[in-house]
Amino acid sequence: MGLGLRDLRVWQEAVGLGADVIRALRQTNRREIKAFAERTMITAVQVGEHVAEGYGRYAPGEQRQLYRAAKRELLRLETSLAVARQADLITAASHAQLCSRIQSVNRLLSGFLVYLDRQLTDSSAGATSRPA
Repeated sequence: MGLGLRDLRVWQEAVGLGADVIRALRQTNRREIKAFAERTMITAVQVGEHVAEGYGRYAPGEQRQLYRAAKRELLRLETSLAVARQADLITAASHAQLCSRIQSVNRLLSGFLVYLDRQLTDSSAGATSRPA
């Protein structure tokens, strides 16, 4: 029996990261930074959404695009959290913990991308070696 979305460690970690970001920024929900906090929270949630959408695609090329989109969101999130830390919106400890989770999700996504790249390489090698 195949794994479901909830069984994927990368999805679990991405969802946990999103929840942690929301908890950290919810505490700083001052009016003057509300748009920044909401945008950062949305970015954090989008990481898990891209993983879920990639899981739902059957073609390795489509999956790869979505997992790469998740990695781009991680970069945006890391940048937003660095700004939040510099502006004293989150504590150093909270920032360090969130960055650690970002790196964990990034490593898992990189593993998925290596796997998909191998699949694409194997399928294109098989297609070129077939007799016409």
